[in-house]
Amino acid sequence: MSLSLRRDAEAGQALAPEAGLHPETGPSTTRRYRREFYIMSVAFSLNHATVTTPILYASSVLTQSIGNSSNAVLYGATLLCSLFLANIAYAVCGPKRGLTLAMFCYMIYVGFFALSTSECAKHDAINGKCIEAESLQLPIACIGALIGGMGAGILWTCQGAFYSLVCEEVATAERRPKEDVTAELAGTFGLIFLGFECAVRFFTTILNGKDYADLSNEVTFFIWTGAAFLATASFATFASRLEPSVPVDKAALCTKLLAAVHLWGDPKLWLLQTTNITFGFAAAWLGGWVNSNILSVALKGSSFIGFAGAILSGLAAILAKMLAPIARRIGKGPVLALGSIAFLSLGILSYWGNAVEWGWGVTIFYVLMGIGRAVYESTNKAIIADFFPNEKSPGAFANVFVFGTFASCVAFILGSVENKEAQVAEVHLLLIFAALTLPSFILASVLKTKPRAREVSETSLS
Repeated sequence: MSLSLRRDAEAGQALAPEAGLHPETGPSTTRRYRREFYIMSVAFSLNHATVTTPILYASSVLTQSIGNSSNAVLYGATLLCSLFLANIAYAVCGPKRGLTLAMFCYMIYVGFFALSTSECAKHDAINGKCIEAESLQLPIACIGALIGGMGAGILWTCQGAFYSLVCEEVATAERRPKEDVTAELAGTFGLIFLGFECAVRFFTTILNGKDYADLSNEVTFFIWTGAAFLATASFATFASRLEPSVPVDKAALCTKLLAAVHLWGDPKLWLLQTTNITFGFAAAWLGGWVNSNILSVALKGSSFIGFAGAILSGLAAILAKMLAPIARRIGKGPVLALGSIAFLSLGILSYWGNAVEWGWGVTIFYVLMGIGRAVYESTNKAIIADFFPNEKSPGAFANVFVFGTFASCVAFILGSVENKEAQVAEVHLLLIFAALTLPSFILASVLKTKPRAREVSETSLS
Protein backbone atom coordinates (compact mmCIF):
# COMPACT_ATOMS: atom_id res chain seq x y z
CA MET A 1 0.00 0.00 0.00
CA SER A 2 1.41 3.40 -0.99
CA LEU A 3 2.03 6.15 1.52
CA SER A 4 -0.89 8.29 0.29
CA LEU A 5 -3.32 5.35 0.28
CA ARG A 6 -2.17 4.29 3.74
CA ARG A 7 -2.73 7.85 4.98
CA ASP A 8 -6.23 7.77 3.48
CA ALA A 9 -6.97 4.45 5.16
CA GLU A 10 -5.73 5.68 8.53
CA ALA A 11 -7.68 8.91 8.16
CA GLY A 12 -10.78 6.94 7.13
CA GLN A 13 -10.51 4.83 10.30
CA ALA A 14 -10.04 7.87 12.49
CA LEU A 15 -12.96 9.66 10.86
CA ALA A 16 -15.07 6.69 9.83
CA PRO A 17 -18.58 7.60 8.71
CA GLU A 18 -20.22 5.03 10.95
CA ALA A 19 -18.50 6.54 13.94
CA GLY A 20 -19.06 10.10 12.76
CA LEU A 21 -16.62 12.93 13.10
CA HIS A 22 -15.58 12.62 16.73
CA PRO A 23 -16.54 15.65 18.83
CA GLU A 24 -13.01 15.95 20.21
CA THR A 25 -11.72 19.10 21.84
CA GLY A 26 -8.29 20.42 22.76
CA PRO A 27 -5.21 21.97 21.13
CA SER A 28 -4.10 18.82 19.29
CA THR A 29 -7.47 18.41 17.59
CA THR A 30 -7.54 22.10 16.70
CA ARG A 31 -4.08 21.89 15.15
CA ARG A 32 -5.02 18.81 13.15
CA TYR A 33 -8.08 20.35 11.53
CA ARG A 34 -6.46 23.73 10.99
CA ARG A 35 -3.63 21.90 9.25
CA GLU A 36 -6.19 20.29 6.94
CA PHE A 37 -7.62 23.73 6.23
CA TYR A 38 -4.23 25.16 5.23
CA ILE A 39 -3.32 22.16 3.06
CA MET A 40 -6.59 22.51 1.18
CA SER A 41 -6.37 26.31 0.92
CA VAL A 42 -2.82 26.46 -0.47
CA ALA A 43 -3.16 23.58 -2.95
CA PHE A 44 -6.62 24.65 -4.09
CA SER A 45 -5.61 28.30 -4.49
CA LEU A 46 -2.50 27.60 -6.56
CA ASN A 47 -4.40 25.20 -8.79
CA HIS A 48 -7.30 27.59 -9.30
CA ALA A 49 -5.03 30.57 -10.00
CA THR A 50 -3.46 28.73 -12.94
CA VAL A 51 -6.95 28.49 -14.50
CA THR A 52 -8.23 32.03 -14.01
CA THR A 53 -5.18 33.40 -15.82
CA PRO A 54 -5.87 31.65 -19.17
CA ILE A 55 -9.45 32.93 -18.98
CA LEU A 56 -8.09 36.46 -18.65
CA TYR A 57 -5.75 36.07 -21.64
CA ALA A 58 -7.91 33.87 -23.89
CA SER A 59 -9.11 36.56 -26.30
CA SER A 60 -5.53 37.83 -26.81
CA VAL A 61 -3.24 34.80 -27.05
CA LEU A 62 -5.88 32.96 -29.09
CA THR A 63 -7.90 34.70 -31.77
CA GLN A 64 -10.67 36.79 -30.25
CA SER A 65 -13.44 34.56 -31.59
CA ILE A 66 -11.76 31.32 -30.49
CA GLY A 67 -10.87 32.77 -27.10
CA ASN A 68 -14.47 33.81 -26.50
CA SER A 69 -15.71 30.45 -27.77
CA SER A 70 -13.43 28.53 -25.41
CA ASN A 71 -14.58 30.65 -22.47
CA ALA A 72 -18.20 30.06 -23.46
CA VAL A 73 -17.60 26.29 -23.50
CA LEU A 74 -15.81 26.54 -20.14
CA TYR A 75 -18.68 28.41 -18.49
CA GLY A 76 -21.37 26.28 -20.14
CA ALA A 77 -19.76 23.03 -19.02
CA THR A 78 -19.29 24.46 -15.54
CA LEU A 79 -22.96 25.41 -15.30
CA LEU A 80 -24.25 22.00 -16.39
CA CYS A 81 -21.78 20.08 -14.24
CA SER A 82 -22.51 22.20 -11.15
CA LEU A 83 -26.22 21.59 -11.59
CA PHE A 84 -26.33 17.91 -12.47
CA LEU A 85 -22.99 16.16 -11.85
CA ALA A 86 -21.26 17.91 -8.95
CA ASN A 87 -23.22 16.28 -6.15
CA ILE A 88 -23.18 12.81 -7.66
CA ALA A 89 -19.38 13.13 -7.93
CA TYR A 90 -19.30 14.23 -4.29
CA ALA A 91 -21.48 11.27 -3.28
CA VAL A 92 -19.23 8.78 -5.07
CA CYS A 93 -15.82 10.30 -4.32
CA GLY A 94 -16.23 12.26 -1.11
CA PRO A 95 -14.75 15.74 -0.55
CA LYS A 96 -11.05 14.83 -0.84
CA ARG A 97 -11.14 12.58 -3.88
CA GLY A 98 -13.71 14.79 -5.58
CA LEU A 99 -11.53 17.84 -5.08
CA THR A 100 -8.46 15.95 -6.33
CA LEU A 101 -10.34 14.88 -9.47
CA ALA A 102 -11.48 18.43 -10.14
CA MET A 103 -7.98 19.85 -9.69
CA PHE A 104 -6.66 17.24 -12.13
CA CYS A 105 -9.24 18.39 -14.71
CA TYR A 106 -8.04 21.96 -14.17
CA MET A 107 -4.48 20.87 -14.87
CA ILE A 108 -5.60 19.30 -18.16
CA TYR A 109 -7.39 22.51 -19.13
CA VAL A 110 -4.30 24.65 -18.59
CA GLY A 111 -2.18 22.16 -20.56
CA PHE A 112 -4.60 22.18 -23.51
CA PHE A 113 -4.73 25.98 -23.36
CA ALA A 114 -0.92 26.14 -23.51
CA LEU A 115 -0.93 23.81 -26.50
CA SER A 116 -3.64 25.84 -28.27
CA THR A 117 -1.58 29.05 -27.98
CA SER A 118 1.06 27.45 -30.22
CA GLU A 119 -1.57 27.03 -32.96
CA CYS A 120 -1.48 30.68 -34.00
CA ALA A 121 -0.69 31.33 -37.66
CA LYS A 122 -0.36 35.11 -37.48
CA HIS A 123 0.18 37.72 -34.76
CA ASP A 124 -0.57 41.43 -34.85
CA ALA A 125 2.72 43.28 -35.33
CA ILE A 126 1.74 46.08 -32.94
CA ASN A 127 0.19 44.43 -29.89
CA GLY A 128 1.14 40.78 -30.45
CA LYS A 129 -2.44 39.49 -30.42
CA CYS A 130 -3.24 36.34 -32.36
CA ILE A 131 -5.26 37.38 -35.41
CA GLU A 132 -5.20 34.17 -37.44
CA ALA A 133 -5.36 30.60 -36.12
CA GLU A 134 -4.26 27.21 -37.38
CA SER A 135 -7.00 24.66 -37.90
CA LEU A 136 -6.36 22.86 -34.59
CA GLN A 137 -6.54 25.89 -32.28
CA LEU A 138 -10.34 25.82 -31.90
CA PRO A 139 -10.75 22.08 -31.16
CA ILE A 140 -7.79 21.98 -28.79
CA ALA A 141 -8.99 25.04 -26.86
CA CYS A 142 -12.60 23.84 -26.66
CA ILE A 143 -11.76 20.27 -25.62
CA GLY A 144 -9.59 21.63 -22.84
CA ALA A 145 -12.33 24.08 -21.83
CA LEU A 146 -14.90 21.27 -21.72
CA ILE A 147 -12.70 19.22 -19.37
CA GLY A 148 -11.89 22.29 -17.29
CA GLY A 149 -15.56 23.24 -17.04
CA MET A 150 -16.49 19.79 -15.78
CA GLY A 151 -13.72 20.06 -13.21
CA ALA A 152 -14.88 23.52 -12.14
CA GLY A 153 -18.40 22.26 -11.49
CA ILE A 154 -17.11 19.53 -9.18
CA LEU A 155 -14.36 21.69 -7.67
CA TRP A 156 -16.41 24.28 -5.82
CA THR A 157 -18.96 21.79 -4.48
CA CYS A 158 -16.27 19.55 -2.97
CA GLN A 159 -14.23 22.53 -1.75
CA GLY A 160 -17.30 23.97 -0.03
CA ALA A 161 -18.09 20.65 1.62
CA PHE A 162 -14.45 20.19 2.74
CA TYR A 163 -14.40 23.74 4.13
CA SER A 164 -17.69 23.24 5.97
CA LEU A 165 -16.46 19.98 7.54
CA VAL A 166 -13.29 21.64 8.79
CA CYS A 167 -15.23 24.60 10.22
CA GLU A 168 -17.56 22.27 12.13
CA GLU A 169 -14.66 20.34 13.64
CA VAL A 170 -12.67 23.46 14.57
CA ALA A 171 -15.77 24.97 16.18
CA THR A 172 -16.30 21.79 18.22
CA ALA A 173 -12.64 21.49 19.22
CA GLU A 174 -12.39 25.14 20.28
CA ARG A 175 -15.91 25.28 21.76
CA ARG A 176 -16.80 28.29 19.64
CA PRO A 177 -19.93 29.15 17.64
CA LYS A 178 -19.60 27.82 14.11
CA GLU A 179 -20.53 31.25 12.72
CA ASP A 180 -17.39 32.75 14.31
CA VAL A 181 -15.20 30.01 12.87
CA THR A 182 -16.66 30.33 9.35
CA ALA A 183 -16.05 34.09 9.43
CA GLU A 184 -12.43 33.63 10.58
CA LEU A 185 -11.48 30.84 8.19
CA ALA A 186 -13.34 32.45 5.28
CA GLY A 187 -11.12 35.50 5.67
CA THR A 188 -7.97 33.38 5.82
CA PHE A 189 -9.04 31.35 2.81
CA GLY A 190 -9.82 34.51 0.87
CA LEU A 191 -6.35 35.90 1.63
CA ILE A 192 -4.61 32.71 0.45
CA PHE A 193 -6.89 32.16 -2.55
CA LEU A 194 -6.70 35.70 -3.89
CA GLY A 195 -3.03 36.04 -2.98
CA PHE A 196 -2.11 33.14 -5.24
CA GLU A 197 -4.31 34.55 -8.00
CA CYS A 198 -2.57 37.91 -7.73
CA ALA A 199 0.88 36.29 -7.84
CA VAL A 200 0.13 34.07 -10.85
CA ARG A 201 -1.34 36.98 -12.83
CA PHE A 202 1.61 39.20 -11.96
CA PHE A 203 4.22 36.60 -12.88
CA THR A 204 2.40 35.77 -16.11
CA THR A 205 3.13 39.32 -17.23
CA ILE A 206 6.75 38.95 -16.06
CA LEU A 207 7.20 35.64 -17.88
CA ASN A 208 5.37 36.66 -21.03
CA GLY A 209 6.02 40.41 -21.31
CA LYS A 210 8.35 41.62 -24.02
CA ASP A 211 10.10 43.95 -21.58
CA TYR A 212 10.73 41.09 -19.11
CA ALA A 213 11.43 37.35 -19.64
CA ASP A 214 9.70 37.37 -23.05
CA LEU A 215 8.82 33.67 -22.97
CA SER A 216 6.37 32.35 -25.54
CA ASN A 217 2.70 31.91 -24.61
CA GLU A 218 3.12 28.16 -24.91
CA VAL A 219 6.07 27.99 -22.48
CA THR A 220 4.43 30.40 -20.03
CA PHE A 221 1.24 28.39 -19.73
CA PHE A 222 3.05 25.05 -19.65
CA ILE A 223 4.85 26.43 -16.59
CA TRP A 224 1.43 27.00 -14.99
CA THR A 225 0.42 23.48 -16.05
CA GLY A 226 3.31 22.19 -13.99
CA ALA A 227 2.22 24.34 -11.05
CA ALA A 228 -1.31 22.94 -11.32
CA PHE A 229 0.08 19.40 -11.25
CA LEU A 230 2.21 20.20 -8.19
CA ALA A 231 -0.82 21.57 -6.35
CA THR A 232 -2.95 18.53 -7.25
CA ALA A 233 -0.28 16.02 -6.21
CA SER A 234 0.37 17.84 -2.93
CA PHE A 235 -3.28 17.86 -1.95
CA ALA A 236 -3.73 14.19 -2.88
CA THR A 237 -0.68 13.25 -0.80
CA PHE A 238 -0.97 15.38 2.31
CA ALA A 239 -4.69 16.01 2.89
CA SER A 240 -6.69 13.57 5.03
CA ARG A 241 -9.82 11.92 3.78
CA LEU A 242 -12.41 13.78 5.82
CA GLU A 243 -15.94 12.41 5.78
CA PRO A 244 -19.26 13.93 6.91
CA SER A 245 -20.81 12.80 10.19
CA VAL A 246 -23.87 11.57 8.29
CA PRO A 247 -22.82 8.75 5.92
CA VAL A 248 -23.36 9.42 2.23
CA ASP A 249 -25.97 7.02 0.86
CA LYS A 250 -24.33 5.94 -2.37
CA ALA A 251 -27.43 3.94 -3.27
CA ALA A 252 -29.42 7.17 -3.58
CA LEU A 253 -27.44 8.52 -6.50
CA CYS A 254 -30.55 9.78 -8.28
CA THR A 255 -31.29 11.96 -5.28
CA LYS A 256 -27.72 13.24 -5.24
CA LEU A 257 -27.92 13.96 -8.96
CA LEU A 258 -30.46 16.72 -8.26
CA ALA A 259 -29.27 17.74 -4.80
CA ALA A 260 -28.71 21.32 -5.93
CA VAL A 261 -32.16 21.49 -7.50
CA HIS A 262 -33.84 20.04 -4.38
CA LEU A 263 -32.73 23.09 -2.41
CA TRP A 264 -34.62 25.36 -4.78
CA GLY A 265 -37.73 24.91 -2.67
CA ASP A 266 -36.06 26.85 0.14
CA PRO A 267 -36.65 30.60 -0.39
CA LYS A 268 -33.52 31.43 1.63
CA LEU A 269 -31.39 29.84 -1.09
CA TRP A 270 -32.82 32.16 -3.74
CA LEU A 271 -32.49 35.22 -1.55
CA LEU A 272 -28.82 34.51 -0.83
CA GLN A 273 -27.96 34.16 -4.54
CA THR A 274 -28.05 37.91 -5.19
CA THR A 275 -24.37 38.32 -4.30
CA ASN A 276 -23.39 35.39 -6.53
CA ILE A 277 -25.47 36.70 -9.45
CA THR A 278 -24.08 40.21 -8.97
CA PHE A 279 -20.52 38.89 -8.94
CA GLY A 280 -21.18 36.92 -12.13
CA PHE A 281 -22.42 40.01 -13.96
CA ALA A 282 -19.65 42.20 -12.55
CA ALA A 283 -16.85 39.82 -13.53
CA ALA A 284 -18.17 39.54 -17.09
CA TRP A 285 -18.74 43.30 -17.35
CA LEU A 286 -15.20 44.05 -16.19
CA GLY A 287 -13.62 41.47 -18.50
CA GLY A 288 -15.83 42.05 -21.50
CA TRP A 289 -16.45 45.81 -21.46
CA VAL A 290 -14.17 47.67 -19.05
CA ASN A 291 -10.97 45.93 -20.21
CA SER A 292 -11.51 46.62 -23.91
CA ASN A 293 -13.49 49.87 -23.93
CA ILE A 294 -12.18 51.75 -20.90
CA LEU A 295 -8.80 50.42 -19.72
CA SER A 296 -7.34 49.78 -23.18
CA VAL A 297 -8.49 53.20 -24.41
CA ALA A 298 -7.37 55.08 -21.30
CA LEU A 299 -3.90 53.47 -21.22
CA LYS A 300 -3.52 53.07 -25.00
CA GLY A 301 -3.16 49.31 -25.08
CA SER A 302 -4.11 46.04 -23.44
CA SER A 303 -0.69 45.20 -21.99
CA PHE A 304 -1.73 46.42 -18.54
CA ILE A 305 -4.66 44.00 -18.19
CA GLY A 306 -2.51 41.46 -16.35
CA PHE A 307 -1.20 44.03 -13.88
CA ALA A 308 -4.71 45.46 -13.39
CA GLY A 309 -5.96 41.95 -12.65
CA ALA A 310 -3.13 41.50 -10.14
CA ILE A 311 -4.13 44.75 -8.42
CA LEU A 312 -7.70 43.46 -8.19
CA SER A 313 -6.69 40.10 -6.74
CA GLY A 314 -4.09 41.53 -4.38
CA LEU A 315 -6.49 44.06 -2.91
CA ALA A 316 -9.19 41.42 -2.58
CA ALA A 317 -6.75 39.11 -0.78
CA ILE A 318 -5.85 41.73 1.81
CA LEU A 319 -9.44 42.85 2.32
CA ALA A 320 -10.76 39.29 2.64
CA LYS A 321 -8.53 38.80 5.68
CA MET A 322 -9.36 42.21 7.13
CA LEU A 323 -13.11 41.72 6.72
CA ALA A 324 -13.17 38.50 8.76
CA PRO A 325 -12.75 40.10 12.23
CA ILE A 326 -15.06 42.92 11.17
CA ALA A 327 -17.75 40.37 10.26
CA ARG A 328 -17.32 38.67 13.63
CA ARG A 329 -17.60 41.97 15.49
CA ILE A 330 -20.45 43.77 13.70
CA GLY A 331 -22.05 40.90 11.78
CA LYS A 332 -21.89 39.71 8.18
CA GLY A 333 -24.71 41.97 6.95
CA PRO A 334 -22.73 45.25 6.99
CA VAL A 335 -19.81 43.57 5.20
CA LEU A 336 -22.20 42.24 2.57
CA ALA A 337 -23.51 45.80 2.15
CA LEU A 338 -19.96 47.00 1.46
CA GLY A 339 -19.64 44.51 -1.40
CA SER A 340 -23.01 45.58 -2.78
CA ILE A 341 -21.97 49.24 -2.81
CA ALA A 342 -18.69 48.37 -4.58
CA PHE A 343 -20.52 46.47 -7.34
CA LEU A 344 -23.07 49.28 -7.70
CA SER A 345 -20.29 51.84 -8.03
CA LEU A 346 -18.51 49.76 -10.67
CA GLY A 347 -21.63 49.78 -12.85
CA ILE A 348 -22.44 53.45 -12.28
CA LEU A 349 -18.90 54.65 -13.07
CA SER A 350 -19.06 52.87 -16.43
CA TYR A 351 -21.25 55.75 -17.63
CA TRP A 352 -18.74 58.40 -16.50
CA GLY A 353 -17.20 60.51 -19.25
CA ASN A 354 -14.82 59.72 -22.06
CA ALA A 355 -12.55 56.72 -21.44
CA VAL A 356 -9.53 58.69 -22.73
CA GLU A 357 -9.90 61.07 -19.81
CA TRP A 358 -9.52 58.33 -17.20
CA GLY A 359 -5.76 57.82 -17.51
CA TRP A 360 -4.45 55.82 -14.56
CA GLY A 361 -7.69 56.65 -12.76
CA VAL A 362 -9.09 53.64 -14.60
CA THR A 363 -7.67 51.50 -11.80
CA ILE A 364 -10.68 52.56 -9.67
CA PHE A 365 -12.70 49.90 -11.52
CA TYR A 366 -10.28 47.23 -10.33
CA VAL A 367 -10.24 48.60 -6.80
CA LEU A 368 -14.05 48.42 -6.67
CA MET A 369 -14.04 44.91 -8.13
CA GLY A 370 -11.37 43.93 -5.60
CA ILE A 371 -13.62 45.07 -2.74
CA GLY A 372 -16.59 43.19 -4.15
CA ARG A 373 -14.48 40.11 -4.84
CA ALA A 374 -13.20 40.06 -1.24
CA VAL A 375 -16.75 40.07 0.11
CA TYR A 376 -17.84 37.42 -2.39
CA GLU A 377 -14.97 35.02 -1.67
CA SER A 378 -15.04 35.31 2.12
CA THR A 379 -18.12 36.68 3.88
CA ASN A 380 -20.58 35.56 1.22
CA LYS A 381 -19.39 31.94 1.36
CA ALA A 382 -19.33 32.00 5.15
CA ILE A 383 -22.99 33.03 5.03
CA ILE A 384 -23.79 30.06 2.78
CA ALA A 385 -22.05 27.72 5.24
CA ASP A 386 -24.06 29.25 8.13
CA PHE A 387 -27.43 28.92 6.41
CA PHE A 388 -26.89 25.45 4.89
CA PRO A 389 -24.73 23.26 7.18
CA ASN A 390 -24.07 19.50 7.22
CA GLU A 391 -25.75 17.48 4.46
CA LYS A 392 -27.14 20.61 2.77
CA SER A 393 -23.68 22.09 2.28
CA PRO A 394 -22.70 20.38 -1.02
CA GLY A 395 -25.96 21.33 -2.73
CA ALA A 396 -25.80 24.89 -1.41
CA PHE A 397 -22.25 25.48 -2.63
CA ALA A 398 -23.12 23.90 -5.98
CA ASN A 399 -25.85 26.51 -6.30
CA VAL A 400 -23.37 29.29 -5.54
CA PHE A 401 -21.48 28.33 -8.65
CA VAL A 402 -24.61 27.57 -10.70
CA PHE A 403 -26.12 31.01 -10.19
CA GLY A 404 -22.86 32.94 -10.57
CA THR A 405 -21.88 31.04 -13.71
CA PHE A 406 -25.36 31.47 -15.19
CA ALA A 407 -25.12 35.24 -14.67
CA SER A 408 -21.73 35.32 -16.39
CA CYS A 409 -23.08 33.27 -19.31
CA VAL A 410 -25.97 35.71 -19.77
CA ALA A 411 -23.56 38.64 -19.56
CA PHE A 412 -21.17 37.13 -22.13
CA ILE A 413 -24.06 36.52 -24.52
CA LEU A 414 -25.28 40.11 -24.14
CA GLY A 415 -21.73 41.39 -24.52
CA SER A 416 -21.29 39.51 -27.79
CA VAL A 417 -24.27 41.32 -29.34
CA GLU A 418 -22.99 44.42 -31.10
CA ASN A 419 -25.64 46.94 -30.15
CA LYS A 420 -26.00 49.48 -27.39
CA GLU A 421 -29.26 48.07 -26.02
CA ALA A 422 -27.63 44.74 -25.11
CA GLN A 423 -24.77 46.50 -23.33
CA VAL A 424 -27.19 48.71 -21.42
CA ALA A 425 -29.19 45.64 -20.41
CA GLU A 426 -26.02 43.96 -19.13
CA VAL A 427 -24.98 46.80 -16.85
CA HIS A 428 -28.58 47.34 -15.68
CA LEU A 429 -28.77 43.70 -14.55
CA LEU A 430 -25.56 44.25 -12.59
CA LEU A 431 -27.04 47.33 -10.89
CA ILE A 432 -30.37 45.68 -10.09
CA PHE A 433 -28.92 42.62 -8.40
CA ALA A 434 -26.33 44.68 -6.53
CA ALA A 435 -29.14 46.83 -5.11
CA LEU A 436 -31.11 43.72 -4.07
CA THR A 437 -28.23 42.08 -2.18
CA LEU A 438 -28.66 43.55 1.30
CA PRO A 439 -32.51 43.50 1.40
CA SER A 440 -32.43 39.86 0.28
CA PHE A 441 -29.94 38.91 3.02
CA ILE A 442 -32.08 40.62 5.67
CA LEU A 443 -35.19 38.75 4.51
CA ALA A 444 -33.29 35.43 4.44
CA SER A 445 -32.11 36.07 8.02
CA VAL A 446 -35.70 36.69 9.11
CA LEU A 447 -36.81 33.42 7.51
CA LYS A 448 -33.93 31.58 9.20
CA THR A 449 -34.94 32.77 12.69
CA LYS A 450 -38.62 31.88 12.35
CA PRO A 451 -38.21 28.08 12.74
CA ARG A 452 -36.02 28.65 15.82
CA ALA A 453 -38.61 30.95 17.35
CA ARG A 454 -41.34 28.39 16.68
CA GLU A 455 -39.28 25.61 18.31
CA VAL A 456 -38.66 27.74 21.40
CA SER A 457 -42.35 28.57 21.65
CA GLU A 458 -43.42 24.93 21.33
CA THR A 459 -40.83 23.85 23.91
CA SER A 460 -42.00 26.44 26.45
CA LEU A 461 -45.65 25.46 25.95
CA SER A 462 -44.88 21.79 26.48
